Amino acid sequence: MEGWIIVVAILVVIGIKLWYDEVLYKKRLRLRLEREWGSPSRQEYTEEKMQGISAFYYDKQQENDVDDITWNDLELEVIYQQMNHTRSAMGQEYLYSLLRKPEYTEEKLAERERVITFFQENKEKSLDLQMELSRLGKMGKYSVYSYLKNVNNMKKESSIGHIFQMVLFIASAALCLVWPSYFLLVLAGVAIWNMVTYYQRKAEMERFYQLLAYIVRTVHFAKDVSKLDIPPLQEYLDTLSEKAKLFDKFCRGSGLVVGGANMNGDILDTLMDYVRLVTHVDIIKFQSMAKEAIRLEKDLMVLYETIGFLDSMTAVASYREMMQEYCIPKLFCQDEKKTALKLSVEELYHPLLEEPVKNSIHADKCVLLTGSNASGKSTFIKTVAINAILAQTIHTVLADDYEANYFRIYSSMALRDDIMSSESYYIVEIKSLKRILDRAGKDGAPVLCFIDEVLRGTNTLERIASSSQILMMLAKTHTMCFAATHDIELTNMLEVEYDNYHFEEQVEGNDVIFDYQLRQGKAVTRNAIKLLGMIGYDQNIIQKAEESAQHFLQTGDWKL
Repeated sequence: MEGWIIVVAILVVIGIKLWYDEVLYKKRLRLRLEREWGSPSRQEYTEEKMQGISAFYYDKQQENDVDDITWNDLELEVIYQQMNHTRSAMGQEYLYSLLRKPEYTEEKLAERERVITFFQENKEKSLDLQMELSRLGKMGKYSVYSYLKNVNNMKKESSIGHIFQMVLFIASAALCLVWPSYFLLVLAGVAIWNMVTYYQRKAEMERFYQLLAYIVRTVHFAKDVSKLDIPPLQEYLDTLSEKAKLFDKFCRGSGLVVGGANMNGDILDTLMDYVRLVTHVDIIKFQSMAKEAIRLEKDLMVLYETIGFLDSMTAVASYREMMQEYCIPKLFCQDEKKTALKLSVEELYHPLLEEPVKNSIHADKCVLLTGSNASGKSTFIKTVAINAILAQTIHTVLADDYEANYFRIYSSMALRDDIMSSESYYIVEIKSLKRILDRAGKDGAPVLCFIDEVLRGTNTLERIASSSQILMMLAKTHTMCFAATHDIELTNMLEVEYDNYHFEEQVEGNDVIFDYQLRQGKAVTRNAIKLLGMIGYDQNIIQKAEESAQHFLQTGDWKL
């Protein structure tokens, strides 16, 4: 009797310890989530990990998405990493895709705004959801989407042969109890046959075990989340509940398969491995689960996208808290008559700069930006481009006010020689510009494009002749183009089609001081020759360069 009391006491102590550990874990997790809310994401990213995160987007890629050139020009991957406060693999993949897919109508953006605002105003409910999402977790460098799409690679096979082998083994074992001298050898033969065929089939199935385990975990998660008391999200919770119920047959008895996916030293599981070996019970259940997974593939994707959406909206709410100064964009569609374009922003700033200088612009046609080296031209057009994309994706603009058309957005900025294809910078550049011209000529939302130093890869004469025609063509195709250039000639050639803005600097002694403030009109200052002197070039070079420049400005001719 005393022995039983000791056993019961030990079990009670173990139960209390497990309960306490779970409570402590949840408390620490919630504190961590509270601490990280509204703070920059500190996750580490490798190229391999980003490839996994982007897999969902590339499978769903469409023509009007943010293309790779624009994504790289604007360093949007860094901005994504900055705002990636998602807690699940589905969430981080969905958020990446969302940032690359601008919307062109109000409906989806309005719903995103509703959910984001709810999470901002109800932080505790947001933390409740993040607690559950953290249980689902992430998968390191692997793409959950690609993982789940592997469902299609599972073969639909009949289990009749494996059922026959299981029945034969059980029957042989039963008959051994009656006539051991006759059936012991039969039992041994059946066991050996079953083991050999088991390992052959198990090798083919092994790669799918973790997949099935993850689907089971996702279904359990969906059921738990659907029970949360969050009325404004009830539509999404009902979807999770409804789709999760469809997987009841899939999950029933799933422990026969996924319970053996990891060898962790558990005695019961080790015993079950021997049972699986001679009865093929996990292979039989695997066939059933595979058929259900294939049948429910679309429902599985609904679970993926619903979880991903909710998780990504909590991340955007946290991002807004982190940035603090932002506005909700006012966006409008272009009518069939192609009325005037508009992009109007007040106090706009760049999300990656620690101490950004804010600027405002009210444009109803193309814009030509001039100014000295390092004065802020490239940073400004990147700032406008990034915020235009954020407006149509996460419905958030880092400014005091933003009004604009829905735009298809492209850039041609941070280009480089393509060594692998032996293409020069100029070839890469003209291909990049042609893709914008091709898009501008198509029906749909007007194009908003950003070009830094048009055709910088060729000589001055041909650069000005060609770039003026390219910029003119963009203006004629009802495109809003922001182009930065050092070619002052373009400000005169395109003064009807383009509004002129510039950045300038002040020279004080040996210092050049930039204020990075946007001003109307053409640039009137130059600093390239002054900068030569500031870093120690011979004064004779500087003097002769100044004389040559002044001679050209007065006569239009160059001479040494």
